[in-house]
Amino acid sequence: MQSQIVCHGCRSVLRYPSGAPSVCCALCQAITTVPPPAPVMEMAHLICGGCRTLLMYTRNADTVRCSCCSTVNLVRPVNNIAHVSCGQCRTTLMYPYGAPSVKCAICHYITNTGMNTVAPTPSPMPTSSGSSYNAPPSGSSYNAPPPTSAPTSRPQNVTVVVENPMTVDEKGKLVSNVVVGVTTGK
Repeated sequence: MQSQIVCHGCRSVLRYPSGAPSVCCALCQAITTVPPPAPVMEMAHLICGGCRTLLMYTRNADTVRCSCCSTVNLVRPVNNIAHVSCGQCRTTLMYPYGAPSVKCAICHYITNTGMNTVAPTPSPMPTSSGSSYNAPPSGSSYNAPPPTSAPTSRPQNVTVVVENPMTVDEKGKLVSNVVVGVTTGK
């Protein structure tokens, strides 16, 4: 597999085999050091308590702000994930064990979890327990209560990309639904 880097001598784009420690430019003979790969961030998912949008966030985050409705969702670990078949389209749905119902992301049907459930499976993936509050718009004088799991150190903003289920446009083509937001992590 090949990667690309900009030559520090002549600013040309150089291609090189992945894993190489440095690259020599064929035009100016400058040697450009390849930076180490960025650390892989473990990601997790939760459903926004305000608008039910699926959010993706880094696992070490205490709260996640939804870019669609500005709800700040508390991240709480749930050890068990259960499965149920959608009552309308029969798609297998995953939900936190103990939830009374789950909404299908495909057909939007709400299925009660008391029937057709499969035993829960252990999962290290944290998900929302529904605890959330609506954050005021920036610059607002409204003082919302802080989240119960507020970070003790100064948080860093982390960009989050949320990939929602694909939809079909008016021409019958699949459309990716991607939302970019910011979450506050440790």
